[in-house]
Formats: sequence, structure tokens, C-alpha cells
Amino acid sequence: MGITTSLSGAGGFGKTTLTSAVCAHKRVRRRFRSRTYVVTIGRDVRGHAAVAAKVAEATRFITGDTTEYDDPDLAGAHLGRLLDQRPRTLLVLDDVWEREQLAPFLRGGRRCVRLVTTRNPNLLPSGSRRIHVDHMSPAQAKAVLTWNLPPLPDSTVSALLRVTGRWALLLRLTNRLIAEQCAGGADATATAERILHRLGDTGPAAVDDPNATWNLDDPRQRNQAVKASIEAATTLLPPGGPDRFTELGIFAEDESIPIPLIARLWQASRGLTEDRTRTLCRDLERLSLLTLDPADAGTISLHDVIRDYLRAELGTAGLARTNDLLVQTVAATLPAARPLAPTHPDPERAWWHLTDGYLLDHLIDHLLAADRTPLAEAVAGDLRWIETRLLQRGPTAPFSDLTRIDTPHTRALAHSLAQTAHLLTPTEPAHALTGVLHNRLDTHPHWQPQITAHHHDPVQLPCLATQWPLPDAPAPELQRTLTGHTGPVRSLVIAPDGTWLATASNDGTVRLWDRVSGTCTATLTGHTGPVRKVVMSPDGTWLATNGDDGTVRLWDRVSGTCTATLTGNTGRMMSVVIAPDGTWLATTSHDETVRLWDRVSGTCTATLTGNTGTVWSVAIAPDSTWLATTSRDGTVRLWDRVSGTCTATLTDMVREVVIAPDSTWLAAISIDASVRLWDRASGTCTATLIHHTDMVWSVVVAPDGTWLATTSRDGTVRLWDRVSGARTATLTGHTGPIDSVVMAPDGTWLTNSGDDGTVRLWDRVSGTCTATLTGHTGTVREVVIAPDSTWLATNGDNHTVRLWDRVSGACTATLTGHTGTVREVVIAPDGTWLATTSHDESVRLWDRATGTCTATLTDRIDYSGPVWSVAIAPDGTWLATTSRDGTVRLWDRLSGTCTATLTGHTDTVGSVAIAPDSTWLATTSHDESVRLWDRLSGTCTATLTGHTDTVGSVAIAPDGTWLATTSHDGTVRIQNVNDPGIVAIARAEGPLFSCAWGAAHELAVGGECGLYLYKLLI
Repeated sequence: MGITTSLSGAGGFGKTTLTSAVCAHKRVRRRFRSRTYVVTIGRDVRGHAAVAAKVAEATRFITGDTTEYDDPDLAGAHLGRLLDQRPRTLLVLDDVWEREQLAPFLRGGRRCVRLVTTRNPNLLPSGSRRIHVDHMSPAQAKAVLTWNLPPLPDSTVSALLRVTGRWALLLRLTNRLIAEQCAGGADATATAERILHRLGDTGPAAVDDPNATWNLDDPRQRNQAVKASIEAATTLLPPGGPDRFTELGIFAEDESIPIPLIARLWQASRGLTEDRTRTLCRDLERLSLLTLDPADAGTISLHDVIRDYLRAELGTAGLARTNDLLVQTVAATLPAARPLAPTHPDPERAWWHLTDGYLLDHLIDHLLAADRTPLAEAVAGDLRWIETRLLQRGPTAPFSDLTRIDTPHTRALAHSLAQTAHLLTPTEPAHALTGVLHNRLDTHPHWQPQITAHHHDPVQLPCLATQWPLPDAPAPELQRTLTGHTGPVRSLVIAPDGTWLATASNDGTVRLWDRVSGTCTATLTGHTGPVRKVVMSPDGTWLATNGDDGTVRLWDRVSGTCTATLTGNTGRMMSVVIAPDGTWLATTSHDETVRLWDRVSGTCTATLTGNTGTVWSVAIAPDSTWLATTSRDGTVRLWDRVSGTCTATLTDMVREVVIAPDSTWLAAISIDASVRLWDRASGTCTATLIHHTDMVWSVVVAPDGTWLATTSRDGTVRLWDRVSGARTATLTGHTGPIDSVVMAPDGTWLTNSGDDGTVRLWDRVSGTCTATLTGHTGTVREVVIAPDSTWLATNGDNHTVRLWDRVSGACTATLTGHTGTVREVVIAPDGTWLATTSHDESVRLWDRATGTCTATLTDRIDYSGPVWSVAIAPDGTWLATTSRDGTVRLWDRLSGTCTATLTGHTDTVGSVAIAPDSTWLATTSHDESVRLWDRLSGTCTATLTGHTDTVGSVAIAPDGTWLATTSHDGTVRIQNVNDPGIVAIARAEGPLFSCAWGAAHELAVGGECGLYLYKLLI
């Protein structure tokens, strides 16, 4: 964090003015050049969504970056990273009210100096320089009071300084009031005496006691202090002017309010024209009652003290009445609108047609202030409003609108947006983001009818519409997805009170999260490599982490500082656990030892030796008197904590051990996909739990010790009875990655392959699995359907290709000959032959009827790496292959000769597709690009960019017009070949590997999370 300085003091004492003077100082301008940025926070920026939106707004203002986050800490961390990349910067944070408003702006930015103005100095971090801004000195106050005025008697000046409390705001108001009277020919001294009398009669009661201290943080006393000055000033306004001025109290705090909008309000309330509105605003500025900025058609802003006074003058009824008048006035300028779905509330007007930034940001506030909550619900819950706000400000804007209304209905809608907000970051082109929004919300009962109706709007076309439920759709219980780590999350622990949690990652950090808001409240850095595990003390006040850097670190939860670094092991730390009483901890290591540590001193109190292999894990008994360890040497050892001696050795190859709550038995995870239960006293195995079909990852024991749960790489969670060892339940639903997907020629069914070794056939309409083909002994990389749909071909990691009868599901042939993994298989258009590519750097052609290899295309070309992909031309006379060497080769099928080599990609070319008319082809690469090629000349006709990771597959629609690509960045992109440019984007929770078109513009996509089916609406 860069240097932070604060100006603190009550409102109206000149903190903002001092800040402006600092920014304008020649030394400041010379040091920071043009890199001075002022961000006004204000009292109304409350709640996580509003703070995150303010941070995003500041990020766009300072850096131009449009990345959105739905929680303030992640948004602040992103801003901090961007500031770290910039030269010296001065960031002014004006009018900060709460710690949660400030915290995100303090992340990162080591070359960024922060200047904070606030009324609450306690919210500043320790080490900040604090400057208290109080009433002005007598000399300063006199200079402000008498500026540009004729000479006044010293006694009058002294009396005015006393009644104004030397408060900068009140001094300026008094000065302007005297100046205005004098401009009309009034005597300066007589005018000053009249104002002094008025302030003495109606100003703060505290002026009767010259030694009294004003509490200007009290709104009542602030209003009383300015009341006399404002009322005196408004007597100089034209008829109706004071009432119009009071109406300005309805507008948002610390915002620039467009004068054209004020003109609409004053036209409705008093019939003022825009010209008269501008004249009145200039009158108010001369009296220092507002600030006028002529830029952008003119805006005004109010000091929050004056705004508070105006709102108090309006009162509850006046605020509601004036807000309602504003709403009606704005509504009259918009066309009528009906709800997208008949069962949804009526928004009455097309509020999404608004273009004024102020109204878009604050319409919901004005509707609520006008006591029109049902209309606010209708607008904030209308898909068209969501789209507008999403494109205007990002996902935090519509989320904030819904949370401000805070009814059961809007809370549920805000929840649905929060669940998918991490996928609603800006797209290029921007309008494609609405398609992502539709895809992700399409299964929600409130949004789905609106999305379906909206797709009939020609403006929305072309777009991708979901045809099946998303395989990665969030569960209803999911509150939000916590994003921020840049590597796999290795460990998670929940605080004893359940209000926060901690995660450890391969990115070398530990993050603390608020459970309710999903906000990252702290990022703990210090490890120089992946962090394997994080554990928490029983009282939740401190944490311990171990990393691949060979250290264990202890952290204070409140400050986020590392309080101790435990070193001494000579190998990588494998595990750490804290004793139930929180006074000591145990660690295990590659150096075959277990070490016990005192938490307070950080010293090693004992080293347990005896293992002859890496000690994988350790568990401490509930009474802290003994512990158990597992080791690569095939043993589970029980140890006495006091003496450090091994009291028992259980022989088993165990990865992890858990001790029962009563300490009488243990559960151990064996590497053979079983879990064994051991009696602690006798050291005997009492039960073996054996139903998992792959490695068991973890085991937990119920608090009463009567049952346990296990998780496995086989994708299941199994529950077990402890006494009988019987399996009581199997929880399924997890699916493996989808490596390949293809649509049947008639579009009625599709098939996919995956890491689970199976091939599944699906009915397109119902989305049900109609058959599962088994036989491969590993990942099935590719599946293709014959042109007549009667048979299929698949390839797997075992170097073979299998042919399948579609009706019976039987394997009719196994093609062998490749000496490496078969990467891809394709079937010729007439169905009589196939082509395969392999890691053995060859391309083989096969006769379908006999299953024999008819040609091997490596005799003439020496590939410098595996052949990744192959495509056969529609007429079957030529084919194209891709390779890790970054080339695309075209082959004559009959002669087996390479007729052309296409170069241009800078990394592995992973996929190739040939257009239906055979005149061009498309390729994708690990270089994150898609290239289009002319077949005859072999030239690259277009390079399509936009993906941010490996582009895994490409497919050309049957009409040759549309191109689909999928990428490890989790997106599928649709482009019009005749007019290159993205027309639609869909996003998933994980990498996408494959795609295939159907006859009627259906698009099947396979990825890490499962199978997706879309339809391109055109």
C-alpha cells in the first residue's frame, strides 16, 4: 500500500477545498504530472454491491480497464494490481464515511499515494498520517468572511466570526449574502449587522455561549447552523426560487445533477423553462448555495450539509411528493412498455431507453423515495433493464438495484445475478454480453419466460439460445462463486462461528472470505510457492499454513500479518494440524519426520522419527494426548504426545487418517480406493469400506461417531455406517469432462465421449441418455457418427479405434496399428473409410468394411510432433491434418501425397474444419487464434482473435455461414464468415474442448463441466 494521508473533520470545514488546493499545487503537479485522480465516495455508497460498483467506476476512470467484480475486495485488488503497473499516482478519496468504503482502495498500488477526506478518522489504517481540519484560525476566517467586501467594523467582524463558529461553509455563505446585497447598492455595514442579528436570533443556540463547542457531525446542529444563512440568502432569489431550491434536496448525494433534468422537474413544479432554470442555478451559485459546472450541458452539485438542510425542509411527505413528480416527469418522455412475460409486473414505461447516466444510476432510488416500490420491483426485475444496466456499469449495477429494493422477491433475483456475476465480465463486442446473461439465467423461473420472449425481438438476433439445462448451472444453495485465486485451490477451512472461511492456493496466497457477502476480506502473502493447506485455531483468531517452500506460517486473522515462520524441516511440508486447545501444532514433511511446535514461541518442542518414507498426514486426538500419522512407508503410527514415542504401528498404505471424536478408533484412507477402520487400543482393522471405484480423496466422521462420509475421484460421495461398515447412501451427480461431442446428421440425437471411458448417446429433444457404450479402458478422446447414422467410431488413450453399431451398442471392430495415443478419428463422407491421427506422428487411412489400414501418411512427410487433428473434404478426395509443429497439411487421398503446407500459426494447431463447398478451411491453435485459409492458394485470408487461452476446436455450420470456436477460456464464440466479427458468445464455468453443428443450427459443446446444447437463432 502506498503512503496514505487523511484530512478529517466535520462537514463544511473545507476538507474538499483543501484537497483541491493540494492537487493544484505546483509541487504536487510536478511530482504526479497528470496522474491525479479524485474519486468522491459519499454517504450513500453503502453495501458490498454499491462499494464494488464505485471501485469499478474508479478503475475505469483511472485506467480504462472495464473488468467487473461483484465484491469490493476483488475489485480493489484488481485496481491495486493495475496501479502497481503505473507510475506515481495521487488518488484522492473524498468524503469517505465507512471503513468498508475505504478498504478496497487501499489494496496494492505501491506507487500510489492516497489522500483521504473523512469525518471519521478511526477508519484509517495504522501508520497513516492524520491531519485534523477544524474551524479556521481567526485570521483565515476573517479573510474568507471579508473577501471582496467593503471594510467592515472590527466589532461586527468579530461578532460574525463568533456566530459562524469560524466554519468555512457558513463563512462563505455569509460572505456571498453580504456581497449580493452590496451589489444592489446596500450599505455593507448595515447589511452585515442585519445578518448578524438574524444569525443570533435563529442560528445555533451555542452562539449564546462563546465557549461552547458545536457538534457539527450532528445533522440537527448542522441544519440549525446553516438555516439562518440559507434563509437569508434565499430571500434574494426571484419569487418561487426558494421552493425550487428546496426541491433539489431529492437528488443523490455527491453526484453531478444534469441541469436538463432539473429543468424537467422545475417545469413540472412551477413551469420554468430550461433558460429560466439555468438562470436560477447561476443565482444559486452566486450565493454559494451550489456548485455549477458548465461541462456536459451543465451540471450542479450540492454540499452534503446543504443537501441535508434541504431534505429536512422538505420533510418525509415533501420528499415523497417531489420524487414522485420527478418520476412522472421522466416517465412522460418515455414510450409505454408492457412486461416481456404476461405473468410479470408491468414496468409501465421503457425505462431502459434512458441514456442519462444519473437517471440510470438513481432511478430505483427515486422510485423508492416516491413510495413506488412495486414499480421499482417491476423495473429492476425486467430483463431489458438488467441488460441496460449490465452494459452501462457491469453486473454490480443491476445487482445493486435489486438489493436496494430489498424485498423477498428482489433478494431472490439479486441472488441469481450474484451466482453468475463472475461470468458477466465485459465482452468484445459489448452487445454479446447480453447473450451470456441470457444463457446463464435461462433456467431461472423468473428470467426464463422473459428470455424466451426477448428472443423474438429481431434486435436480439443472431443469438445462442440454450436448449438443455446447463450442466454447470449453480445449485439453488450456492450463494456465490468466490473468484480471485489464480491457481488451483488446494485447501479450505471454515471458521468455528461459520461466518468466514479461508482458502489456500497454488498461487502462493491464502484468502479470507466473508461467507454472507462472498467478499475477500484479506489476502495473506509470504509463501514463495504453492500453499498446500490452511488450518484454523479452535477460537478462529489465527491460522497456520504450509507450503512447498518448506515453511509453516502462522497468521493473525484480524491484521492479516504473519506472526511466525516455522522452519527446520529439510523437505517439503506435507501437512499441518492445530491441537484442539490451540497451544501447539504438528507438521509432517518429506524428510520423514513429524515435528511438534509451540504456538507462542514458534519453537520446535519435539521431533518424532521412525518413519522410512514421506509422512503424508497427521491427526491429533480430541484430548491432545496422542496423534496419528500416515507415511509412504506403508504404516499408520500412533504417538504419545508427551514422550514422543511411537505406541503402535498399523501396517497399511494410507494417505490420510482421521481420529474419531471419542478417540477409540481411526479411519484411514488407503491408496487401493478403500477406507479402513482401526481400533485404537488393539491396533486391529475392524472394517474395510470398499465400494469406491477410484482413489478416495477424503473422509470425515460425524460428530457422534456413528457414521462417516467419503469422497472419491470416481465422482461420488458415499455415506457409511460405522458399526456395520455398510454403505448407507451414494451421492452422485458429479460428471467428468466432455472431450468430444458430435451431432447426428438428422439433428435428432447426439453423442459425447469423456474421461470416464464411456460414450453416451442423447436424445436432443428430451436431453435423456438413450445408450452408454463401454469398452475403452481409459479416456475416450473422440467420437464421430457415420453419414448414415447407423454406426460410430471412437478413439481412446489405448492406441485403438473402435467401431460401434448404433442400434445394438455393440463394438463391431477394433482398429489397431498406431503405436501412440490416437488423437482424432474422422469418417469419409461416403462412410466407406476413416482417417486417424496419433501421437506416433502418423496419419492412417482405414477401410471400414475390413478394418485394415490402407495407407500411412508418414512415409513422405516428417512431422516434428504428434498429428493432432484431421478433416476430410466433403467429396472425400483430400484431407487436412494439423500438428504440434504449427503447420496444416493438405493431402491427396488417392496418392497419399502432401499437396500443400499452410504456415502462420505460432503454436500447436489443435483443430481443423473444412467448409461444405471445400473452397476454404478453418484452424485453431494454442496461440489463441483462429485462421481461415483459401484451399487453392494456401493463403491465410483472415486471422480471428479474441479468445484468451488455447482454442480447442472449430466447427463450420452446414450452410457454411457460421463459424463456432471453443476455448480453454470457457467461451464459445460464433462468427459470421462473410462478415468476420463475433455475433454471439456463451460462457461456461470451465474450459470448453469441442463443438459440433446440427442441421438446423443446433450447436453441441463439450467441456470440463459437461455437455451444452445451444441453438443459433438467426
